[in-house]
Amino acid sequence: MNQLPYSIAIATRNRLEALKLSIPRMLSQRRAPSQLVVVDSSDNHEPVRELVHFITEKLDIETSVIHGERGITQQRNKALEFVKHPIVFFPDDDSILFPNAASEIMKVYDADNDKRIAAVCAAESNVAPNDFLAITRNSYSMRFSDKVKARTARFRYSMEDWLVPDPAKILGRSFFRPAFKRDDKWCDSIIPVPWMTGFRMTFRTKVIRTCGFCRSFADYSLFEDIAASFAAWEQGAVVAATKAKIFHYRSPEKRGDAMRLGFEQLLNKAYVVARHSPPDHPSRKYILRHARYKTLQYKFASLTGIGKKKHQGAKEALKYLPQIASSKPKDADNLYLAAIGTLVKQCEQKS
Repeated sequence: MNQLPYSIAIATRNRLEALKLSIPRMLSQRRAPSQLVVVDSSDNHEPVRELVHFITEKLDIETSVIHGERGITQQRNKALEFVKHPIVFFPDDDSILFPNAASEIMKVYDADNDKRIAAVCAAESNVAPNDFLAITRNSYSMRFSDKVKARTARFRYSMEDWLVPDPAKILGRSFFRPAFKRDDKWCDSIIPVPWMTGFRMTFRTKVIRTCGFCRSFADYSLFEDIAASFAAWEQGAVVAATKAKIFHYRSPEKRGDAMRLGFEQLLNKAYVVARHSPPDHPSRKYILRHARYKTLQYKFASLTGIGKKKHQGAKEALKYLPQIASSKPKDADNLYLAAIGTLVKQCEQKS
């Protein structure tokens, strides 16, 4: 069986300490990458460039470090221009790969001779690799809230599936189909997934180049991973390699304006669902219900200034959802851009 080469493409901004922890583990995988592309939008680019070259100078790996425009979708699309290999990994700058993560993912691509699989993600681990925490003593620590979220994620998602279904999950699961042949040598370790979360995505390069990352999104680009996964489903299966593990050691840096995060949480998801489904799809009827649930969550968490702003942003976004939720896919782009433009202006005026 031929082993395909793969590239790693990282979008980063002002997270030097995270890169110090993540990149060495990516490059020391049991099956190493052939190329590393880093697109950085940091306020001070030089330390990032120096760090990447310091880490890679003695390794046999082609490396590109580019200073690009701010915004995760723009940076990932920029990285695609430099990718040279048939498979590309898009980890976050704070993704911590277990030693065999890449080899388990690449086994799936290697065995898929008919190229029925468009994208493969790792399984999320809610605990770090055994050898990792010892080296974080002189680095940053995860926020307590992020630790709690990581530990309780499966329970929370199960409860939400039961009480308030996520429209994106309903749409993603509707894509499941027998898109690959069952082979006891490898298919017992993969499962179809509605989408890949952003810190553990990999694609066939040809697939992601065909659709790219959503150009309507800017800055933090919430749910760009869902949009990219849905676009990949249109070209093949999207699966998880269950033996590949990645831990998301979340960097504690500020993750955007709170009010903007509040309205993007609702608006971006509604837009992605509307863009990839017909108006009569079952997922559409849950857009408003799920959005009201998220707004209520923010209300209960609005004791702090940040919580109040997220709740305020969510309330503003609710005004635009009925039109987007009932729109045709071809109209979703214009409706979203008009709504997000108005909300961003409101956000800037109140900041």
